[in-house]
Amino acid sequence: MSGSDITPEILKTIEILETLETLLDNAPSCEVEAILQEAWIKVSETFPDDFKEATREDAGAEGLRRYIRIKAFFENPAQNPISPEELEAYYRNRAPVDEDSAEFFFPE
Repeated sequence: MSGSDITPEILKTIEILETLETLLDNAPSCEVEAILQEAWIKVSETFPDDFKEATREDAGAEGLRRYIRIKAFFENPAQNPISPEELEAYYRNRAPVDEDSAEFFFPE
């Protein structure tokens, strides 16, 4: 994916997801929250496959924006620098969860 593949439509859709995330955080009832969650899922399904794959574990607006920055970095590192922390966060969210280790941190 090149920088030209990041269309205004994709950027606007990320903004919509971010708005839905804010609304979800402030939903006045479980029913409203469920409706907003369904809308969020339907909107997130409109992204290209590479976005869906790359952000599978970090599919919020922040993860999608991070993916755009990481892609731009790998296309032209000199023109699109990122921090080591940002690259680590991207790969951390790409790594599968080790359920045995997770159980240690989140005992039942």
